[in-house]
Amino acid sequence: MSRVPFSQVLKNAKIDIRREYDRLYELFYIAPLYSSNGTTIRNVCASYFLRFPFRDTCVSLDDFDDIHEYHFAKVPSDFDLDYLISFCEYSYNLAKNIPTDSLCMEWNNAMYFYLQQINLVVEKIGYMANPQGRVIDFVPKDQVAISVAEIVDSSLSYRVIEYNHRSMKGDLERKKEVLLALADKLEPQRENLRHINTSLESDIFFLLNNLNVRHNNKDVGKKQNPVVAAMSEEAIEQWYDDTYQTLLLAFLELDNVERKARIKQLKATPKG
Repeated sequence: MSRVPFSQVLKNAKIDIRREYDRLYELFYIAPLYSSNGTTIRNVCASYFLRFPFRDTCVSLDDFDDIHEYHFAKVPSDFDLDYLISFCEYSYNLAKNIPTDSLCMEWNNAMYFYLQQINLVVEKIGYMANPQGRVIDFVPKDQVAISVAEIVDSSLSYRVIEYNHRSMKGDLERKKEVLLALADKLEPQRENLRHINTSLESDIFFLLNNLNVRHNNKDVGKKQNPVVAAMSEEAIEQWYDDTYQTLLLAFLELDNVERKARIKQLKATPKG
């Protein structure tokens, strides 16, 4: 039997999301912060809960868990990637809001290690952090969405990324809100887009005006589109996702205009 180099073993390894969950669950709920004390990360989070900015009117972490149905099992009966991501978001946002200046060095080290462990897991499964104020969501990495988020204004950038969050799946109203925000941002540049890519401009605004995004195309009225009215919610969601991707492409096309001009100028520069 030939030996497989250690570097190749690591390169070929596929992440075991259940094992990663077991590790994080152990660190958060069970493992003591240091050997001489039985306090866990969860215990510390509960102690400082009233200082958390997102507690709303909840009076304890137990109360918060009940209200938002955060009940994570050591051995979940129905486990999948969404379960892992939900636990990562929950425990990460709790742990990162602990006031570290009030903890001893051992506890600080444990908190830092736990947050880094979640970051490693999230990175490994192809997700990324999407900060929204003092709360962190984890969303799938989408390089196109990331590129667009970097070129639109900050008030819109997180929404570009947010579209890919698991909680958006099946939520047509929230997806529509993102599409409308992107459409409003694109509208002033519509003429420029038409000059750059006529077909893309035509497709985008056809989709926006006929898929129950900008207008009520489902109910009886002058804007009704019988084809859309007959669509299932699943079919409409797929069209929303296609519209989102098409809008992202438009922003990239517009951003590329100046770059193309510089390339054209470089090509025209006489060679010495």
